[in-house]
Parts: sequence; C-alpha cells; structure tokens
Amino acid sequence: MSKSTCTVTINGKPVKANVGDTLIDAGLGGRIVLPHDCCSGQCETCRVRVLSGQVDDQGTLEKNTVLGCLAVLEGDAEISYDPVPIVKTVKGVVQTIQKIKDDYLEVRVRVARPVTWLPGQYLRATFAGYPPRDYSPTTPLNLDADENVVVFHIKVYPDSIVSSKLGNQIDKGHSVKLRGPFGNAFLRRQPEPLLLTSTGTGFAPIWSIAVAASLGQPGREIRIIAGARTKDGLYMRDAVRWLQSRGIPITLTASDGDNETVMTDRPQDLVGNLTADHIVYSAGAPAHVEAMRTLARVAGATFYADPFYVAEEDRGVLAMASSLLRKAAGPFAPASAQ
Repeated sequence: MSKSTCTVTINGKPVKANVGDTLIDAGLGGRIVLPHDCCSGQCETCRVRVLSGQVDDQGTLEKNTVLGCLAVLEGDAEISYDPVPIVKTVKGVVQTIQKIKDDYLEVRVRVARPVTWLPGQYLRATFAGYPPRDYSPTTPLNLDADENVVVFHIKVYPDSIVSSKLGNQIDKGHSVKLRGPFGNAFLRRQPEPLLLTSTGTGFAPIWSIAVAASLGQPGREIRIIAGARTKDGLYMRDAVRWLQSRGIPITLTASDGDNETVMTDRPQDLVGNLTADHIVYSAGAPAHVEAMRTLARVAGATFYADPFYVAEEDRGVLAMASSLLRKAAGPFAPASAQ
C-alpha cells in the first residue's frame, strides 16, 4: 500500500504534507509561503529548485526547477527557492507621463513609501477607476533614479481599457495602488555570462537587469538583443548609448531595419553560440519567450522568463479591432491588430 503522507523540506525546514499536494499547498500547510502569483503556470513566480526526492513536475521541468503551483509531491522531497521581497500594497500618485517614442510612454509613480523589487520582477498597478495591470518597474533611461518613484515603460494600445487612457483620463495626480513584487525572472548574483533578450516593452525588465548587473558585477559578461516590430518600437536609444559606453554589446532588430545599425532578424535568430554556462533572461511577447526557452533548453542553459500577456478585457477589444480590419481590408488584411 502506498503511503498518503510525506515530508517535504523547504529551504531546510521539514514540513508534513500529503502525497498529491502541489508544492505551494504543501508549503502553506507548514506555514511557508512559496513566492507565487497567478497559480496557473504563466507567471513563473513560483519556480523552485528540486534538490532531491519524488516530485511530479507536471510538464514544468527546466533543468532542476519546477513550477510550485503545478508540480505535485509523489513522496519525500527537498526543494529550495530564492528569497524575494515580501509582497506589499503601496499607494501612490502619477507624477509624470512622458512619450519616449510613438505609442511608448514612460510613466512615473510617486509612492508613499519605497517599493522594494528585484531587477526583472513586476508589480500589479491599479489606476483608480480602472482594472489592474502588470508592469515591470525599471531603471529610468537617463538613470535619474529616485527611491520614492517607480518607473514603468508602457506600450499604448488604441482603444485598450488602461493604456489608451494614459495621458488623458489618467494623468498627473491620478491615484495608483502598486502590489508586489512578483516574478521569478529577477537578477541573481551569479558568475556565468548573461544573455538578455527582449521584444517591445519587455526591454524594461531587461534594462533594469543590465544596469544592476553592470554596476554590481562589472566584470561579468553581458550581451543584449532587443527587438521590436518596427524601428519605431526601439525606444531605448539613451539606454543603448549608456550600455555601449560600458562596453556592453547590444543588438537592435526590427522588421524594417537596415541590417547595419538595426538588424531585420527575429531576436532569437541572433543568439549565436549558446552554452550550458549561459544564464538567459527573456521578456516580451510570449512567442519570443517560448522560442528563447526552447533554445536555452537545447543548449542546457539556465533560463528565466517574463512573458507579457494581453489582459483578457483588452484581448477582446484587440480581437474585435482585428476582425473589423480584416473585413474592411479584405484578403490582404493583417492577421492581428496591435
């Protein structure tokens, strides 16, 4: 007869659990809260290391890590996770909203007390009167950081419920609540070479990681690939100059590039030699993140991801817009309206 209970050791502390419990539930049973957010396998916040024992990864295995919200215990096991800042809710107000490129905004929120986050994590922002949205806080492009101001890079989608209101209905002085931080794709202090890739505003967490790694580990090898659909989406020119001044190579790519200063390949096609020694961070469109995940898995590299998903309400708006465009333009209409 198979046993129905087991012991899971979490960061050195043994906890009694039931066979079949998810790792998150097992931890909660022992009053240990594993970092988590969505609990559906998308956000990666709950990814933990399996050190030994019997864990069914439920298809989430990457190297020796699994997602704690989906992986279940099959017997005794030992797991560990990286300490992260405690999730808190902080009130603030919009300080400034500035256009940094067509359809790209820098939004600064002045908070009542400093928000602690690790480079690469994200926060849940709720502008008063609007549904919450997840955004990655980042380092200002001009590096004028203030511990009482949180900076976001936000892509504006026409007719979206939140982003299209920024700068008009949502403007300076608008109340905001920030909750977090969340996410597993944060910078660890490791010696291995870093490869950082992004699309669109996925550059926000990648930029914060690059700055922190460069200043905190000046001898660490760092390479960056930043992509956008078109050159207009490459809003990070100030950041590029700073990176290049520190000897950090960054490759820009867009569909309308010139193959000189801006390539035309997809970011994942510019990776080149990837080894098991590399630490890879990717952020941006889910398709890009999954392509990078596959490359990292094949190479045996360590991979951390921060995919950007369109909110359900906005997905409906975008789908409707796409349908109308196709009807208006006939058989040559674009496949999506972003």
